[in-house]
Amino acid sequence: MTESGSGSKKKVVSLTEIAQEANVSRMTASRVLRGADGYSEATKDKVLAVAKRLGYVPNRIAAALGSDRATSLVAIALPTLSRELYSQILEGLEGKLTSMGYQPIVGVVGYDDEAEYHWLNSALAWRPCGLVIAGRVRSNANRTLLKSLSIPVMEIWNLSTQSKKPLRSDPMRVGLDHHAAGLQMGQYLSNRYRGQAGYIGVKVNDWALGVDRMQGFEEGYGQPLQSLLLNDSSSFYAGYYGTEQLLSANPSVRVLYYLDDNMAVGGLMFCQQKGIKIPGEIAVAGFGGLDVGSILPARLTTTSVRRLKVGKLAAENLIKRVNNEPVSLVDDVGFELLKGETA
Repeated sequence: MTESGSGSKKKVVSLTEIAQEANVSRMTASRVLRGADGYSEATKDKVLAVAKRLGYVPNRIAAALGSDRATSLVAIALPTLSRELYSQILEGLEGKLTSMGYQPIVGVVGYDDEAEYHWLNSALAWRPCGLVIAGRVRSNANRTLLKSLSIPVMEIWNLSTQSKKPLRSDPMRVGLDHHAAGLQMGQYLSNRYRGQAGYIGVKVNDWALGVDRMQGFEEGYGQPLQSLLLNDSSSFYAGYYGTEQLLSANPSVRVLYYLDDNMAVGGLMFCQQKGIKIPGEIAVAGFGGLDVGSILPARLTTTSVRRLKVGKLAAENLIKRVNNEPVSLVDDVGFELLKGETA
């Protein structure tokens, strides 16, 4: 879907509005928000609560330069750079933005609402012209802050949560449907194998990564999964010991699906060490289409994702909106099932 470049911008919450809502003077509100002294704890709590509820963002550029204009900065908040999936998306974002004359400022905020909220307030205070965030479920405070912004917001990676026709007031989105990717893999494996299937992934701060993909796989495979979510980060080792744990508890598992290719390779290493034949005894599949999956003695069955394209297209669409040009509200880059030799 493409929308025209015209449209009204959201009104920026002003310091005067904060002061009026909190029933204090503008000077008092300013002192609280700048972290100066000269007010009571009750006043501080009241002003900060109002600022958070209204989604107020201070303007450091205006304070330093006497200007309220947006800069050529683009703020990018990602949950991690330790996973190759996000690092390659960032490579696409940075390359395209710099080629168009924009400067990215990057923050790694984990999957933590408070960390994201504080980083966004810090970055937005420098008045970037646009913002890129990862698509996920957010707290009310974070959603309120994002909805209050007058700058374009781009949400990347996960399109599975799109439940309504997108509006111009919504963040633009570039990514893929992870539920559909899991569904396709589940259907493919259910046509080739019979028996119990297992899933091995990770969770961070009680947030299960790749949950839409896992649910899609379960639906496609056609029976409940034996799932194991590790309190760890994605890695070869997590895939290795996660496979050991799941197979020890569920020795009848015939198919293993992993959060990503790195974990799948770890699982393959465990099976190889224990003499388990792949795919004769257990079929193994990953996600991401990472390079490591293509250099194994037996090529990994996985789903290839156009990671660089996600980053580049997100940057292009964001800058089109910055320049008030027509732009797609949602772009699905798709995915491809790679039929390897492990499943």
